[in-house]
Amino acid sequence: MAERKDASSRVRVAALALVAGLAAGPLGTHVYWMLGGTWGLHQSTSIGIRVVAAAVVVLLVVAVLVVLARVGFWQQAFVSERLIRLFAWALAGAFLLETLAAFTWSRGEPEWWLYGPVSLVIAALAVVVAGSGGAWHIHRPRRTLLH
Repeated sequence: MAERKDASSRVRVAALALVAGLAAGPLGTHVYWMLGGTWGLHQSTSIGIRVVAAAVVVLLVVAVLVVLARVGFWQQAFVSERLIRLFAWALAGAFLLETLAAFTWSRGEPEWWLYGPVSLVIAALAVVVAGSGGAWHIHRPRRTLLH
């Protein structure tokens, strides 16, 4: 039992690190762009960029809520545990794709050295959170023989 509690506390620490990483990295950057900042962009901040940044901010806030719900820091009654688990895996997958993009297609961009490692750390933490609570196993209902 103590080993399981230690594992649970490690997952919660990973979840808090993930929330901090999301807030300090992509969330902070997209709020900055939404408010008109131009660092990291190749042009001035247009209305279109601000709208996309605002949409990404909403998605990242939802991602933070999913992480908090996944590890039990937020007890909500609106979304099933199964859907929370699915969203947690989607978050991990999205940042794994972002990592791949940063280390391949974005190598010519000046900021690739920042986006790639940050995305990799966020993806790794998201995999830990998504895989917590026995999510690595496929649960199938037991079949009974009816005679």
